[in-house]
Amino acid sequence: MTHDVIALTPAMPDTKTLLAALHAGGPDLRVNGAANGAVAQLCRASGQPLVSIEAPRFLQVPGEAARLLGMDATAPVWWTEVRGTSAVTEARRLAGSVAGRLVAVLGGTTWPREAAHTDVVAVPDTGRAAEAVLGPTGIDVLTDKAAIVIHDRPIAAATPWLADVIRFTTGTGRELHLITPPRARLTLPLRTLLDHIPGRWVVQDPEHGYYDGLTGSELTWNDGHFTPAADPDGRPRVASPFKRPRADGESERQLVLSLRTIHPATDHLVLGGALECAWQMLTGAAPAGWSTAEPVNLPWSRGQLTDLAVLITSVVNAGWS
Repeated sequence: MTHDVIALTPAMPDTKTLLAALHAGGPDLRVNGAANGAVAQLCRASGQPLVSIEAPRFLQVPGEAARLLGMDATAPVWWTEVRGTSAVTEARRLAGSVAGRLVAVLGGTTWPREAAHTDVVAVPDTGRAAEAVLGPTGIDVLTDKAAIVIHDRPIAAATPWLADVIRFTTGTGRELHLITPPRARLTLPLRTLLDHIPGRWVVQDPEHGYYDGLTGSELTWNDGHFTPAADPDGRPRVASPFKRPRADGESERQLVLSLRTIHPATDHLVLGGALECAWQMLTGAAPAGWSTAEPVNLPWSRGQLTDLAVLITSVVNAGWS
């Protein structure tokens, strides 16, 4: 499991500020690059990654920090994720120091607020090279059948690093198992992704063991991945939390609206008009933003959405030719 700290700053972390943040572990740690340069890692001399710092994202959409973190941060703001591995005790404080140094220089705040500090965190080197998990950063356990990501945020979102993990799992024929505590929730984009890939939301409940967060099926670890548990008659077992009635006696209801449009591909086509119209009718306002990952960081733009669709189409067509 990673220990996540997010720095929300009014200015972009520049090279000098990032270097100051990367000195949170003193001079004995090394800096490695990952994800084609989009991630910087603080590592022991043995090469074991301790902390990963994602490339900052310029968050221009109001309300995103409140939606994903439950805290106010006036947009525009720069969102920088710092993740410390749970395999090393000092990594949690090291992640807090990296984020705290960014905020100390640039202003702003961190999530969680109490995690931020600017102390130098000494990390003893064991002298042994730890076994690295192959694949992108963020994978906690990797087997031949599954990539395990242990997520402890209250809201699990389709972040860029998790999207990298999903691309890795689908490209290598593995399943994604996203493990969260019972209190966690998924954003709609992440739930939609899990519906379209070999993946599973695994709830780790101290009282009821492991179960599927979407179907309620009890899960067991079998041959390198989680599988549904079955009764002797072959029927899947349902976890107790999915059997309990609501305290108010009402059943939960959800409204799911799907909108699909088909347009002739012309030089003058601009996408997003039907979505914009539906959004306006349902909410009384135009969409606030759009993005290819969460947090949603770009102001709504039909032109940019169309440009992305054209780019994807060109790449796909080039791959087929």
